[in-house]
Amino acid sequence: MKRKKGLIVAVVIASIFILFLFGSIEFTSHSRFCAMCHYMKPFFESWKTSSHNKFECSLCHYPPGGGVKSKLRKKVEGLVMVGRYWTKLYLKSKPWAEIRDESCLRQGCHEKRLLEGKVRFKKIIFDHRVHFSDLKRGKRLQCTSCHSQIVQGEHITVTESSCFICHFKRSEHYPQIDNCLHCHQRESLSEEGSSSFKHALVIENGISCEKCHTNTILGEGEVPRENCYKCHWEEERLKRYDDTDLMHETHIYLHKVECNQCHLEIQHKIVKNIEAIAECTSCHAGHHLAQKILFTGEGGKGIPHPKPNLMLEKGLSCKGCHFLHEEEGRKKIKSETLVSGSEACSSCHGKGFSRILKEWELSTNKKIGEIRSLYLNILQELKMTKHPQKKNAESLLEDALFNIELVEKGKSVHNMSYSLELLSAAYKMMVDALRLIESPFTPPSFEVLGGEIPSQCITCHEGIEEISSSIFGLTFSHKTHVLGSKIGCDSCHLNLRRHGELVTTKKSCAPCHHEKNSRRCEECHLLQKTFYQGGKEDEFIIPEDRMASAGVGCSDCHLERNNLVYRSDRNKCGECHEDRYKEIFDEWQSTTRTLLNSCRFLLKEKKEKGLGGEYINLKLNEAHKLIEKFELDGSLGVHNFNFTEESLTALKKKLESIQKSRDEKKKFH
Repeated sequence: MKRKKGLIVAVVIASIFILFLFGSIEFTSHSRFCAMCHYMKPFFESWKTSSHNKFECSLCHYPPGGGVKSKLRKKVEGLVMVGRYWTKLYLKSKPWAEIRDESCLRQGCHEKRLLEGKVRFKKIIFDHRVHFSDLKRGKRLQCTSCHSQIVQGEHITVTESSCFICHFKRSEHYPQIDNCLHCHQRESLSEEGSSSFKHALVIENGISCEKCHTNTILGEGEVPRENCYKCHWEEERLKRYDDTDLMHETHIYLHKVECNQCHLEIQHKIVKNIEAIAECTSCHAGHHLAQKILFTGEGGKGIPHPKPNLMLEKGLSCKGCHFLHEEEGRKKIKSETLVSGSEACSSCHGKGFSRILKEWELSTNKKIGEIRSLYLNILQELKMTKHPQKKNAESLLEDALFNIELVEKGKSVHNMSYSLELLSAAYKMMVDALRLIESPFTPPSFEVLGGEIPSQCITCHEGIEEISSSIFGLTFSHKTHVLGSKIGCDSCHLNLRRHGELVTTKKSCAPCHHEKNSRRCEECHLLQKTFYQGGKEDEFIIPEDRMASAGVGCSDCHLERNNLVYRSDRNKCGECHEDRYKEIFDEWQSTTRTLLNSCRFLLKEKKEKGLGGEYINLKLNEAHKLIEKFELDGSLGVHNFNFTEESLTALKKKLESIQKSRDEKKKFH
């Protein structure tokens, strides 16, 4: 009976032990087990937020394979760690984990990583095959050589500081890998969407990265000898400090030690400090202060928040535009620093940006002229007043003058947006000065576009309100439309096929310009007025049409009975004349169309044959202008048929005679 009871107790104890053993095995397989030790909690928390949080710790921290024996070893080591924790033995040495490449490249994980090779990491293309198959600066790498970050940030993610130490550390043993295109490959830099600025033109023109991006590498990455004492104290080991190959073989390949455990940090980044990237102060101490203030967007009067140039945000240095002491092809010249011009813009951004530079200069010069004139008037007001607030008003006027001269001397191109804000702030201060002395003088309005129009175009086209252009043979004022009528840029321009393509038509202008209150035909249709009423158009003298001499005005033909403006047709003639005038209308237009087609054909033929000669080219250009005038008039001769027929007939004969005179010259020779 006793033996039976003993057997039952033994079976129960064995069962409990087996259940405990299997339960322990199951529990120790989960990552929660690792977090039982308080010093593991930071690692556990970083694992929870990482891309590996669906995989248990043991899957990576122990290499695959080995069967049951390997699994038992994992469990024993896990229990030993628990024992070290409860007995406080862990205090004598910090925890250290080494993840072998086999764990990363196992089936179902990253086994194809080496075959896939290239991946995108932020803005660079990284090739796994190159880093594993070739010795980098004489060193073999593991997966954890790059994927080493474990506490700060995400678990086992890429540690950029390790990349920078390897690529930028200067050494007498190994060359520095300092070619930008080594990582920032051409395809990546030129790729659509890779950044706000596409580097295709920069690469095509052979411009070096250092021309714009200066001092992007900070630090030497040296290894202070005292860093060895963190882990070692044996004299024999410390004597081998200078054996670089042994140090890296032991610490990088055989055992995973973080690079920054030994090396001081090397930073690789865009520097936004004007003092660090200007490279002018060594020779020109104290010079270019106005340019510096504009570029950094800080230091003007009346503007509380800094507004740096976007190029400073991207770390562009002065020589990116000014080619300091060198030509565009980077050939050294002795003693000349080039003044930047449109070629500096177009070499990186394309031809259109040289036009933007001119628009900025034109816009700023106009605004400075206006505001300087206002300043002189207010200065006279202050000289004549005896108001008790005179000193405060003078102080405001001094600040206003500071802003004006800052923009004038510093050149607005260094920060167009900030320059306009400075001028606007100067205007406000001058108005405040007038208010303080209670002057009756009323200053004219000073308009600055700034951020009033919600359009991304303003980022580059600051000051566009001062620019007038020609469209449909008419003068177009941006100020009237953008500032006055608050019409957005995309009402006329789109980027679907070509950047800034003009998509508006005459019809889209008509709803506003043909309203009753704005119906002054000659303001827009100046060319048509000249054709009809006579006058001078370039070098052409146009006689007055017979209908205009008889007192017939624009509205007599172009207004319907309901007072709406429309394009006149043959039926309008029938309202005042006999029906045969409808046929005359058609005949005029048909004759003009035939003559225009003949002239266009002849002009194209002469140009394609390349007759050459400065005189002939001049005559062909004049012919092109004349044809263009008749096309822009749009009436096909109706506004002044006699002049149209005579001029186009004479032009046709001239174009025909160009070939005849050339053929006769050949026969003579």
